[in-house]
Amino acid sequence: MDNKIHKSRLAEFLKADCNINKVIGQKEIDDMKRLLFANRTNWTKITDLPDFVYHQFEMRMREECFVTEYAMKNPPSVGPHILFEENGSRLTVKIDNTLTKKGADHYRKCLAVVAFYTGIKGGIIEPVKGKGVYNFTDEDWIMISMAARYCLMPGKYIQKVLLLTKMYAEQGSMNEGGSLLSAFVENLTFQTNIPEWAVWCRLWEHSFSNPEIAELLPPTDIDKLVAIYRDNAHYTDPLVA
Repeated sequence: MDNKIHKSRLAEFLKADCNINKVIGQKEIDDMKRLLFANRTNWTKITDLPDFVYHQFEMRMREECFVTEYAMKNPPSVGPHILFEENGSRLTVKIDNTLTKKGADHYRKCLAVVAFYTGIKGGIIEPVKGKGVYNFTDEDWIMISMAARYCLMPGKYIQKVLLLTKMYAEQGSMNEGGSLLSAFVENLTFQTNIPEWAVWCRLWEHSFSNPEIAELLPPTDIDKLVAIYRDNAHYTDPLVA
């Protein structure tokens, strides 16, 4: 395992807006397209779509794997407290549901689904298997997390919530003294039900490829982004060019 976090790889992914299609296999891409086309009448607005897709793929994962959610006494010291272990002919997915921050349990479940389809089935992110356990590097988990945030908040979804936030601001519905950015982040956090820090990360990530978001929230550099990832998921691998 190359236990390093490569700035060049993260930079390329940021240029692509962390699009999950860059880190899943062609079969999974085709499955997603078929799913969306076949169920296009089941969702009526763009804000329904991320949740709809997540639940469809979570159900598929649960059909293939044993999924257990419990309060881990000794969770992994690094990463989002998710384990993939072989259990006979089926994979066991263990997810820590300890509530450390608001939305953390839902966020971990989303990460588990993305990790399964990118790292276990996709063949592009390749964990190393040892003693029946799939071991992801810090860089793997960072890429998986970036892709998960893309799935939770794709570009059109972000634009829709930003437009609604601006409309409320123009109508004077925003809290007195609050900024457009703070109201925007609050609305995204409420809509997605994930920790606020993850919403901030997605907006910073999206700002690399979206000028409107960059104007509202100027892109930070990759070193600072990785420092935020370290603070919230305790990554320890060195950052290299």
